[in-house]
Amino acid sequence: MLDSPKPSLTSPITDLPYQVGVAVCYILVMALTTLSIFNEFRHIDQGVESLARERGTVLFKLIELTRDWNAQHGGVYARITEHNQPNPYLVHPQRDLTTTDGTRLTMINPAYMTRQIAEIAEKVDGVKFHITSLKLIRPENKADDWETESLALFEKGEIKERLSLIEGDAGTVHRYMAPLYIKPACMQCHAKMGYKLGDIRGGISVTMPAARALNIREQQRQRTLLFHGGAALIIAALLHFVVARTRRQLKNLHHLAGQQDLLIAERTRELSVANTNLRMEVDERKHRENELKISAAVMENAAEGIMVTDSDNRIIRVNPAFSVVTGFRPAEVLGKNPRALSSGRHDDAFYTTMWTAINQQGRWSGDIWNRRKDGSAILCAMAISAISEHESGVGRYVATFTDITKRKEAEDLLRHRASSDPLTDLPNRSLFFDRLQQALSQGRRYSHNFALLYVDLDHFKAVNDEMGHAAGDQLLIETACRLLDAVRESDTVARLGGDEFAIILARVQGKREVEEIAQRIVCDLSKPFTLDAGVAKVSGSIGIALFPQAGEDADRLTHNADRALYEAKGAGRNTYRFHTPE
Repeated sequence: MLDSPKPSLTSPITDLPYQVGVAVCYILVMALTTLSIFNEFRHIDQGVESLARERGTVLFKLIELTRDWNAQHGGVYARITEHNQPNPYLVHPQRDLTTTDGTRLTMINPAYMTRQIAEIAEKVDGVKFHITSLKLIRPENKADDWETESLALFEKGEIKERLSLIEGDAGTVHRYMAPLYIKPACMQCHAKMGYKLGDIRGGISVTMPAARALNIREQQRQRTLLFHGGAALIIAALLHFVVARTRRQLKNLHHLAGQQDLLIAERTRELSVANTNLRMEVDERKHRENELKISAAVMENAAEGIMVTDSDNRIIRVNPAFSVVTGFRPAEVLGKNPRALSSGRHDDAFYTTMWTAINQQGRWSGDIWNRRKDGSAILCAMAISAISEHESGVGRYVATFTDITKRKEAEDLLRHRASSDPLTDLPNRSLFFDRLQQALSQGRRYSHNFALLYVDLDHFKAVNDEMGHAAGDQLLIETACRLLDAVRESDTVARLGGDEFAIILARVQGKREVEEIAQRIVCDLSKPFTLDAGVAKVSGSIGIALFPQAGEDADRLTHNADRALYEAKGAGRNTYRFHTPE
């Protein structure tokens, strides 16, 4: 009788797919890292611009309030000195007065006071103020090109303020400008010039040195590059490890499958020639016995667990690796159904699909949760093959499996790190926008309302500067805990970067419910933070956008929440504001 051909044990796994897989992993990590760095740079630039705009707004408001006070009092008088001469451009019957004791006084009108304040500010802090007018009286008030362009935009109503980063001979500066409007107190002097209440009569530009802000921006960019570069290296190394480990496992599984097919073929051949073997000579009988010993040795020494069941699916044989993986000795499982190893994590549909594949295709492979003897669950990569009675004279099922629990845990940990903020363990910006898209989908499908909150810590920079970055990190971690305590389990709290947080309040009943949570957050953040470096006091400003009133897509919602946050900061901070459609 001719022997049946033996299955090939040569692995079909070549190095090319492995190299391509590794290259794809590195390219993917590089692409995601580059995108993340670009996004962080954009937010850093926005933060620097926001700080410059806030500073310019405050300085402009201070000057405007000073001018308003002067105008409401009809001008103020000051002693005439060498440095305080009468304003030649001021036409007023009582411009110059002499007191009863002979002191000579001259009237200081709002414009003249602004120029004097500007001279002091430039000497003290390097900040320059320049008042401009649409109808010039004083030549020094003539607007430069940038101011002329800004005034034209103000008159058209296209903008209400303007901020620009400009390279000049004296270095890089932020220029901020806002318009001056005619108010009732201004009409005393400007009515004859044809102005009406509410008209724009000019503006004040504020020129602020930008070197310090740009230096901070550069430091933040460097930290971003170091952090993302390190994270990319770690992630790439882990992915490389996972791909390499998976490749080795596949090679081992393929090799084991080949050994299994060889064992099955040998056993089948032995059964089919049983009568012939009875007539074999002693030497031939010894040769067959040696082959059986080799087959048994293969099963006994295999690194993967092997389990053989009969046609009634009762366990009839296991190898030593089976006991190593499951903890069960052979005597404890022989004669039992493999369901004794069930972990209870799979439903009936899972096993129905598995047995359908075995019965129709003769084999099944996949990941399955089993139970060890100590009760712990293990994830196994399993392959089951069916041997029909036609092939072997008796039905058999052979299952081979390996423990991949640790590999699965490593993959889960990698996914968690890729979607979480490394400092606070909150969802990062990427996972936050995924959650926001889910909330939008649910809201559109089921007409659910939800709220998006942008939370920004007030005075956080002062904590970093005075107490150190370690204290700042500790404060951010405690802030994350307070935010989680203030919301429900179904809500999402994420850290977008720096001291910026975002909250998605899912399925809210109305504005009142959102307002209660916002009040609670503002109250919690205003309480002192006990840090290792001392006690820190900050507060929180919150911008709120309600779906669908404030927008029905992610871009609109985030934009309106950011605008509401800006309004909360402009209202004095330590408060919240809802976005109100214009």
